Amino acid sequence: MTRKSIQEINFSSDKDRHSSGAAHKMGMPIIRCVCGSEILVLPDLKAMNLAINNHVAAHKKIHDNPEKLTEFLTEQFIVVAGKMIHPL
Repeated sequence: MTRKSIQEINFSSDKDRHSSGAAHKMGMPIIRCVCGSEILVLPDLKAMNLAINNHVAAHKKIHDNPEKLTEFLTEQFIVVAGKMIHPL
């Protein structure tokens, strides 16, 4: 499993803002786990760390290496946070 094949970061346009209550359809940044779950990016680092750790805890039963999953989700968060600070 390569990082490029599983990494997916969603930034949607405002055109879907009124179609659904999903976070990514409201223009809010999310990160996506390898299981397909979406985690809303939070501006509070402590809360974001808690959200990632809670999701990884749910994976401990099925995931071989929870440390790699934590690293993967944290890397996605850093990329998204960087794009929020310096949009292209």
